Amino acid sequence: MVEPCAGAAIAIILAAGRSSRTAPAHKLLATDAQGVPMLVRTTATVLASTVSKVVVILPPDRPDLSSLIRTAFPTTPRLEFRIAQDAADGLSASLRVGIAAAQAAQASALLVCLGDMPLVSVTLLNALLRDHALFNAPATAPDRGDGKPGNPVVWNESHFSALAAVQGDQGGRAILRALGPAVHRILASANELVDFDTPERLAAYARSAPAPVDHMGARPEN
Repeated sequence: MVEPCAGAAIAIILAAGRSSRTAPAHKLLATDAQGVPMLVRTTATVLASTVSKVVVILPPDRPDLSSLIRTAFPTTPRLEFRIAQDAADGLSASLRVGIAAAQAAQASALLVCLGDMPLVSVTLLNALLRDHALFNAPATAPDRGDGKPGNPVVWNESHFSALAAVQGDQGGRAILRALGPAVHRILASANELVDFDTPERLAAYARSAPAPVDHMGARPEN
């Protein structure tokens, strides 16, 4: 496996949730109008960004998710998988696994992406990464116009320990709130910041037709 250079930014995709709000269907297996599963599309987009490595965090009891991604991206050196053994404890369990991956890679920054946000663009991801490199804020996040930072978020390594200490299902939300104006914000379209986590939103995703994913898992920027 090719390791990223120390100090580079890596990304994690949180995909170990129970998908309880869309049960019995698993949201990450839902397909869009082109037949592309949600987790595949999200992974393809993150792989098309400038991060040095992408780590997909999966639950221990869903081999179908692992199989889906391994089949879609059979020869992608920058892609890695890790299992959140205590995924039932909530989002924080996946975040701890991702932080461990970032620390092992000696990453200077961590782009945290949610598996159920497949419409986030490569353009936005790269803008977040670029601004983080320029301004070195503790966190860099999109703002849909309401003044509140949302996902995905680029975290500075200075906050890895705080993120690893988070408990429950809130992720880094409380830390973002505490940072207040120290968070660097980038104005983004609300249309691409949708998390598809209800039956109604899955129905909307099934009707969507985002830009095509090529065979290498990259999506062209608009």
